[in-house]
Amino acid sequence: MMYCDEAPNVSRTSNSFKYFLITSSKSGLLFHVSNGIYKKYKTNGKSAPLGKITINRKDVYQEICGFGGAVTDSAAMNIHDLTLEVSEHLLKSYFGPHGINYNFIRTPMGGCDFSTRPYTYAMVENDISLQHFELQIEDNLFKIPIIKRAQKIKKGKIKLLTAPWSASLWMKSKKSWTLNGKLCPEYRQIWADYFVKFFEAYRHNGLEFWATTPQNEPENYKYIPLLSNTSINAMAWTAEEERDWIINYLAPTLKKNNFEHIKIFIMDDTRLSIPDWPKTILEDKRARDIVSGTAVHFYFDHFISPSVLDEIKELFPEQSILYTEACAGVFEDQKVILGSWKRAELYAANIIETMSHWVSTWIDWNIALDTNGGPNWINNFVDSPIIVNSTANEFYKQPMFYAIGHFSKYVPPGSKRIGIKSDNIANMRKIAFSTPDGGTVLVILNLNEEDKEILINDPKKGTAKLKILAKSLNTMKYW
Repeated sequence: MMYCDEAPNVSRTSNSFKYFLITSSKSGLLFHVSNGIYKKYKTNGKSAPLGKITINRKDVYQEICGFGGAVTDSAAMNIHDLTLEVSEHLLKSYFGPHGINYNFIRTPMGGCDFSTRPYTYAMVENDISLQHFELQIEDNLFKIPIIKRAQKIKKGKIKLLTAPWSASLWMKSKKSWTLNGKLCPEYRQIWADYFVKFFEAYRHNGLEFWATTPQNEPENYKYIPLLSNTSINAMAWTAEEERDWIINYLAPTLKKNNFEHIKIFIMDDTRLSIPDWPKTILEDKRARDIVSGTAVHFYFDHFISPSVLDEIKELFPEQSILYTEACAGVFEDQKVILGSWKRAELYAANIIETMSHWVSTWIDWNIALDTNGGPNWINNFVDSPIIVNSTANEFYKQPMFYAIGHFSKYVPPGSKRIGIKSDNIANMRKIAFSTPDGGTVLVILNLNEEDKEILINDPKKGTAKLKILAKSLNTMKYW
């Protein structure tokens, strides 16, 4: 077996006016590298003026923490079903030095819809001491080994975050895994203890967590039934309940058990919950002193303006905004579409939009699904940047994979978004960053059906004339 698909590394050259352009396109280019030189550009006065993007380093915005994806039960099982050699290529594609440089992994605390069954770690009825708490086969055989292999590839530089989808049924007001049931008040401390037990169990297996949220999608009971017949594992909270539980139970319990270093992010739901949910929690100074930021999911972004992100950043400037879940195919009949450029555009446009509105981290959903978009115990199939065909011992990198890579590969942690100004640029999305190594990165998504010639002006370098292919994603990097 030969594996030869790598994300190209580009590095500083002796010519300080040289730039690299990495292009992926609907026409079939994948991380294609070309280069050119910044120089003085003179117009002839006869042709129509070209569109222009101007870099403005004086305007500096948020620091970028990184990019990643989720190791769910389903993702880990799919990767496990490949031979060791092939699965190692898959993991290196995400986390290796010749891959797309992921540095975040989100993994569920217990079961989620992307499991083959519903479960928690406290399945014994009324076990209020959590004496019978134990990790499951999904952790021991699948998730933990896969995460540890990723950490080894990344030399331990992956940040782990987690969230529960549901408490055990005996702790809930409605004895159902899905939607409306809440945590019974008498189990609030037990539920905080459950978090500690989880962190201790993973620590025992050599894994430390960077962050948690109290609950995945605490308001999805309001919206999912309106758009889908699917009811995923869930537990309902109000913002007030989440605030009070963080202040009175979760934070003190983490501190008491030496897990105070684990960051707490709130919400973990869509922009439909902004600004009310963050305001309810963060206007309380006690919560604001504990919480590190707001976690957001991308599913209803087309309904809600990104200006709500600006609003919470203005209200709480010290708080970070993370995107912690995204996937394509949720509300479409065809869940997996191999080779879909449209879905690559969806991802790239969302990363550009959200990071242009203060988002510091962007985390995809499942890093690998099967050809049906699963497994999923409630048949809530979706698409993934990598699709696994275990029967053939193969995996397929989707255009979505390359779309994320145009950012994650070339915008390392510690980069900062910088200002840009555009003139005569239609139907293109763009964003710029300064990188810790003194470089500049400009990402341009061309949604047009035709090639476009544009000028890139950098006051430090001069002007570069670029040919931006139709339906393409382009990362320009230079030093």
